[in-house]
Amino acid sequence: MKPKSNSAVKSADRALDILEYVADATEPPTFSRLLSDLGVPRSSLFHLLNNLLTRGYLEQESAGGRYRLGQRVEHLAARLKGPTLATLVLPHLRSLSDVLNETSGFNIWTGDSVEAIATAMGHQALAFTMKVGERAPLYAVSSGKIVLSRMSNAELEAYLDRTELQPVTARTLQSRSVLRREITSARREGFAYSHEEFTPGITGIATAVVKDGQLLGMVNLAVPTARFTKAQDAVFRRELRSAAAALSQILPGASGQSNPLRVGR
Repeated sequence: MKPKSNSAVKSADRALDILEYVADATEPPTFSRLLSDLGVPRSSLFHLLNNLLTRGYLEQESAGGRYRLGQRVEHLAARLKGPTLATLVLPHLRSLSDVLNETSGFNIWTGDSVEAIATAMGHQALAFTMKVGERAPLYAVSSGKIVLSRMSNAELEAYLDRTELQPVTARTLQSRSVLRREITSARREGFAYSHEEFTPGITGIATAVVKDGQLLGMVNLAVPTARFTKAQDAVFRRELRSAAAALSQILPGASGQSNPLRVGR
């Protein structure tokens, strides 16, 4: 590898000096403070700060123009803690989709919604694409109904009291009594369904990923309704059960939390 020039090395050192200074400062420093304490020429400091701001390593307060560490530093630090949740679950989703030739996904509970963290697709000409980061109301999707089935009766009633069952499609459930029956069935059988209630033409099926009694998330399939036969339902259940068991072995739990992968409320 060709050695870097002295100027390039100096620029790198100066950028690191800035980051270390901002990280160690008792309060976010101003441009003037950085200029006086670091001894970097004004023009060089200006350009370095702009580069660090553009790349997300620094953020600038709107009032006073002070500098603090940016989210990019946090993202890099998070990688030291190990692989992301999506990285852990994706190989299992790909295996599930390869076996069934259908779209699969892993969802977590966030507020009164579920969020897709990772997805994988089969190779059918007619297939549904689940979008990572997409959220859906608990009452309208199979993964959400699994969350509802894991709630206590008091939690469920509180949810139903505060939630308006707004239609997402023409088939979205509007009856609380019907939703309760589906939740009772999910509690008994361990599987929940969404019959074109979130996406026209798509039937969803989901089951819980549980570890030491904790709900880690939900693994689901999104299948064109035309292919969702009774015979296939049995196959889907078998493979989802197997995938959920495998995921429960490799995903981290969190003692003392009822749902370690849930995000706020």
